[in-house]
Amino acid sequence: MITVGPVEPALGHRAVVLKLTNCRTAPITLNGYPDVAVLNARRRTMNVTITHGTSYMARDPGPTQIRLRKGESALAAVSWSSTVEVAEDKASGTYLAVARHRGDRPAVWPVDTDLGTTAKVTLTAWCLKFPN
Repeated sequence: MITVGPVEPALGHRAVVLKLTNCRTAPITLNGYPDVAVLNARRRTMNVTITHGTSYMARDPGPTQIRLRKGESALAAVSWSSTVEVAEDKASGTYLAVARHRGDRPAVWPVDTDLGTTAKVTLTAWCLKFPN
């Protein structure tokens, strides 16, 4: 099960925490980064650049293999800046589609992503606890 926390703002930057909880009886393995897409109001994928790494809002622990037993959870962060670099239309998403990894069926959550004109998102790897 994947849940998405509320948008946390800070000085023009934004982030949401993704939480994946293993609801199966068998352990599951995570290795690396979740698969994330920003969707518009019609739930169509937007043309957004998604990079892996550290942002203003979250430090990337880097990809590692994580094994979750039933009831255990892992976290990742999606962050962006509401930056306007040029005088053009601003990009705003309405939903995030989040999957454990590429190829899995995503969970879709309503998340307003005011991407400014950069249309860039930064994603951290799955982790048990965010680094300090």
